[in-house]
Amino acid sequence: MNKNSALRRFLRNVYGYSFFNKLILLTPVYAVFMQKHGLTDLQLSLMFVILSAGTFLMQIPVTWITNKLGAKPAIMLGQLLKAVAFVLWLVWPTFWGFAIGMFLWGVEWAFFNVSFEGMVYDELRARRHAAIYSRVLGVRHNVQAVGTALSAFGSLLMFAGYGWITFASLVSLALSVICIARIKLHSHSPKTRRIRKTHFIKLFKTGVKICAKTPCILLMLLLSLFVANIAYLDDYLSPIGLEIGLPVEFVGAIQFLVLGCAVLGQTFAYRFARVRDWILYGLICAGGAAFVMFSLFYSVSGLWALGLAYVLFSGLNVLLYARFQDFVPTTYRSVILSLYSIGDNLIYIGTCLVIGLGGMLGSWRYSIMILGMILIGVGLWALIGIRDKCALPIRRGHTR
Repeated sequence: MNKNSALRRFLRNVYGYSFFNKLILLTPVYAVFMQKHGLTDLQLSLMFVILSAGTFLMQIPVTWITNKLGAKPAIMLGQLLKAVAFVLWLVWPTFWGFAIGMFLWGVEWAFFNVSFEGMVYDELRARRHAAIYSRVLGVRHNVQAVGTALSAFGSLLMFAGYGWITFASLVSLALSVICIARIKLHSHSPKTRRIRKTHFIKLFKTGVKICAKTPCILLMLLLSLFVANIAYLDDYLSPIGLEIGLPVEFVGAIQFLVLGCAVLGQTFAYRFARVRDWILYGLICAGGAAFVMFSLFYSVSGLWALGLAYVLFSGLNVLLYARFQDFVPTTYRSVILSLYSIGDNLIYIGTCLVIGLGGMLGSWRYSIMILGMILIGVGLWALIGIRDKCALPIRRGHTR
């Protein structure tokens, strides 16, 4: 087999794993299933907190396990944990069954973060094709988007019962494992390297010191994290769909809608890379206002406002993250990105708690209204507090 054929086979398996890992027909219905089995709005938010906590708390142990086992076994172990989570929800549909399952799913995310991306890059480099990594990454994201979009149709299978939807999701996970198993690695396995201790506290302190010396890193980091997490409603779309009058069989439609809007915003974001900072900050306010508008209409006819918010915020996520990266010194990029990952989990946990508390008022519309008002506040803070302090006068044609 020549090198090009081997590369194509490797990429087909990478894309296959990416597709089947996202083709989870449980996605549009598992939150509804949990609430039908007694979870309150606040408890449902707590589930997503547990999911994020599983990723955050297990990041270091997962790194150690990955170094011991190697990338491929670690990825497959993560998929096994996700499968156990899905089965656990089906056979033990209680608060603790759901909680343990969400934690296991969070651990799987930790394995994915540590193992998969590193394996793809290391393999391309070992095959002397590191230059195509960005293109591979873009294709993989598109493949994942297709898998996520098809998952939205899972709600149409509700007539067959939750058990069959779970089974179909497990089949998809099995296919993703087969794709990983078929990959032949050329790079050296991490388990042959000496395992070094991860100095978590030292890493955190280094990141904080760098941010303190370069305020624009901290400002852009915070702004990017706020927009990415406070505007993230994906995990609550199914219960929201039920509240605005969609039949349970069609709650996947709202996920399909916002995914399309997000793809639209992400696809054309690069065209606005050169806009003035105050325009970006004003668009944060506009997106927050769209959230508030949706909460006021709060009906199927009001979904235009939610779609508009997703177009704006998905584009803003790309642009703000790119500007954040512009300020990060190459030497300390991994340290700052580690700090970013920590903040990402912590702010998402806070967002889930806010959504849960809003739900306790009697409807998810209050949660959306609160988040919209917070986002408007974030935009005003950026307009008044940041202004043009972190403007980049020369933007060398970035097309992230």
